[in-house]
Amino acid sequence: MSRITRARLNEEAAYLEAKAIPRTLAAARDGERAAADPSTSDYQRSVAGACARIARARAADYRNFAETLRAGEIPDGMDLD
Repeated sequence: MSRITRARLNEEAAYLEAKAIPRTLAAARDGERAAADPSTSDYQRSVAGACARIARARAADYRNFAETLRAGEIPDGMDLD
């Protein structure tokens, strides 16, 4: 098993902050737009709204992961190998 360095933890955190969080928030915005689109069915709007909520929750998870990585720890459920 390789040792995970502090620099590697910071790189992973930087990736989450620079790429993963913005992409996930963009997906949430897309879902929110679709959920508000009156030209789609109630079902489609409902699904889009659920997807937006899931994306926002995932972005929050990514923020928490980044904070944990910057604190020098590996978050539960994150595999860096």
